[in-house]
Amino acid sequence: MSPATILRALGLLAALAVAVLPPPAAAEGAPIGEPLRQENGFLRVQAKGREVRLESLIVRPEGATGRLPLAIITHGRNSSSLSMGDLRAARYATLARDLARRGWLAAVVMRRGAGQSDGPLPSLASCPAPDIAGSFGDDADDIEGALRALQARPDVDGQRVILLGESAGGATAMSLMRRKPPGLRGVVNVAGGLNLEGCTERGQDALVAAMTAWQGPDAVPQLWIYARNDELFPPSLVARMRKAALDAGADVRFIDLPELKPRGHMAFLHGQGRHLWLREMDASLRAWGLPTIPSDRGRSFHVKLGLTTRLDVFERYFTGPGERAMALSRSKKEFRYWFGTTDLETAKANALRDCGALATDCVIAFENDRFLLDEPK
Repeated sequence: MSPATILRALGLLAALAVAVLPPPAAAEGAPIGEPLRQENGFLRVQAKGREVRLESLIVRPEGATGRLPLAIITHGRNSSSLSMGDLRAARYATLARDLARRGWLAAVVMRRGAGQSDGPLPSLASCPAPDIAGSFGDDADDIEGALRALQARPDVDGQRVILLGESAGGATAMSLMRRKPPGLRGVVNVAGGLNLEGCTERGQDALVAAMTAWQGPDAVPQLWIYARNDELFPPSLVARMRKAALDAGADVRFIDLPELKPRGHMAFLHGQGRHLWLREMDASLRAWGLPTIPSDRGRSFHVKLGLTTRLDVFERYFTGPGERAMALSRSKKEFRYWFGTTDLETAKANALRDCGALATDCVIAFENDRFLLDEPK
């Protein structure tokens, strides 16, 4: 696959939901090729003595049997209650599908004041009151309540839970982590933290202090992902945050993403950034003893198909974000693939077009993780 094609595929990733979901990879107890099922609705949780509704979007393998591990995905935030009200869980639907294809029940949870969730938007730390660690209590309450509601589902394994959060969502995940909720096995923190506008030095000190407060020798393992050009949390600050966490006894694996355009802080849903950090998440999930894409999946098909293209290029397909398709020429032993699209038909058409420039016998070999051809001998 040419570098130009890879870059085009990476750039196509969008964060929009589609109504009909294509076939995913196999989940535990699910045959390969089973479709995904998407549920749009609300979770009812208790917060400060009253019931509140939190907007949610849940994606799981349709044919999975038994209980699935649970991945909760939560968003960032800004200071504008109006813009937070415009946010929707559907923004994260493609990421939820990425998790579901890895064998998880993935739940996007909008915290109070965001999207269609009940309000108001909780106050966080500010320059006059820069206690970042103490200000995430309401947000942590929301995700803890959502966790309890989801753990009560008959299709959820409540003892295998991970939290994924971007920006203030990453901080929320770490704040909840410190409460040691039952079943939590790991945290994926992408560009996590809180930026206090107008008091850079004081705000950075408060964020470093929060990283110490949220950690401890008994904290679950964490994967931290920050881009080098994160405009809110530059490398020097991230290094301080990481040191504070490690000094407090944390188990943190750190991934330094390259510069992402146009904004490094948007790594959570950024096409190129997400492809990179999903691969790193797969490695961490294996280390934590949790389900994900088998490490030998790409290698085994590369050998069976007798391909001549580099193995590492072929393997990138299986960890790609969004909807994916691969076209194969058996006569040339070549392939081309596209990923990062919001619909499968676009990925298939583009993969066939690019493969067709090399050979006349190109056919679709993979739709997402479903192998469509006869098994090679």
